[in-house]
Amino acid sequence: MTVPDAFTAIANSFHQDTFLFHNSLDSAIRGSISELTSEQMRIAKDYLDELLSGKYSREQLIDIWSKSPAGSGGFGMPSPADGFLNRIRAALEAKLEALESE
Repeated sequence: MTVPDAFTAIANSFHQDTFLFHNSLDSAIRGSISELTSEQMRIAKDYLDELLSGKYSREQLIDIWSKSPAGSGGFGMPSPADGFLNRIRAALEAKLEALESE
C-alpha cells in the first residue's frame, strides 16, 4: 500500500522538539493536521480507516509508523497499535465535520 503524502505530513510533524510547541499529545495531534487542506485530511483519514480496518496486525501498524518520518515528539509516543493512530483519525474526523458544518 502506498503511503499518501498527507499521512507523511502528519507523521513529519512529530519530531524531537514537538513537546516544545505543544503542551500535550492531543495538542500535537491537532497541530499535525492544522495545515492540511480538506482534501488532504480526507486522504489521510481514508488511509487511517484502511490501516485501522483490522486487516493489519499490531506489528504491521508499528512497522508502518516506524518507517514514517515521525520521531518521538518528546511525549513518549504510544504505539500506533495502542490507539495513537485512532486518536489521529478521530482528530481528522472532528476537523472535517467542523469544516462541513461551517
